[in-house]
Amino acid sequence: MRIAVDLDGVLADTMVTWCRILNSKRSMNVTVDSLVKWRAWEIAHVSKDEFYRILDKSWYEWENIPPTEEDLGRKVGRLSQFGLVDIVTGRSKETIRFARSWLKKYEIRYDSFVRTQSTNAKAELDYDLFIDDSPDLMPLVASKVDGWAILYTRPWNRDASLLPRVFRADKWDEIPKLVERIPL
Repeated sequence: MRIAVDLDGVLADTMVTWCRILNSKRSMNVTVDSLVKWRAWEIAHVSKDEFYRILDKSWYEWENIPPTEEDLGRKVGRLSQFGLVDIVTGRSKETIRFARSWLKKYEIRYDSFVRTQSTNAKAELDYDLFIDDSPDLMPLVASKVDGWAILYTRPWNRDASLLPRVFRADKWDEIPKLVERIPL
């Protein structure tokens, strides 16, 4: 099995640092839990460009980005029993070295690091399973003949409808049991 694991929001809790930077810059009080839409810039009342600039700045401070869960390296490592595990992300080129340093710090093992132009571009890649937090990616994966996905629950995707071949996981410990249910 070829497994694509997203970075931001699934492994790295980047929005914690993003909120801190935004709040400091704009004297606001935005929290991760308040970001209840995928298009977080609309909730934070910033432009899409500013959203992504702050996201990149968050990665320049990669040592301050917490993991989404404790003991994440061990939890993600359990996926290797099912096949190849790649980190597949839409990170900007400028932040890739920081992302790799972050993965090393948290001892997250992977086979390849794959950068795409966008979240939606991931659906064009040849993976059996996508583990992601993007509600926009789920219908694209579900529309593939053999596409499977696990939507990792975050405030911005809680209201997302589940589709055929799309599971939901609230915690990383749930993911191996969901992977076992995928017929290949």
